[in-house]
Amino acid sequence: MSSNKLQKIAKRIVKEDKELFDTLMEFEKTKKIRTKTRLNFTIDKSVASRFKKYCRRKGYNMSAKVEQAINNMVKSKDL
Repeated sequence: MSSNKLQKIAKRIVKEDKELFDTLMEFEKTKKIRTKTRLNFTIDKSVASRFKKYCRRKGYNMSAKVEQAINNMVKSKDL
């Protein structure tokens, strides 16, 4: 495929689906495709501390437990 044709395709992808293009660029750099996104939350310090200790004691991944709780919440609700 010619580089000119490849550039046209890349420009079209950027225009139509920036997220897809960014994912492809990330894959090109890392050889991994990320299907997750980073979110920032502000919660009470004591809740955070207790949750951290709880996860450590049980051997849980904190992010996985938060994701699981969010999934359960949105699954049971009509959005």
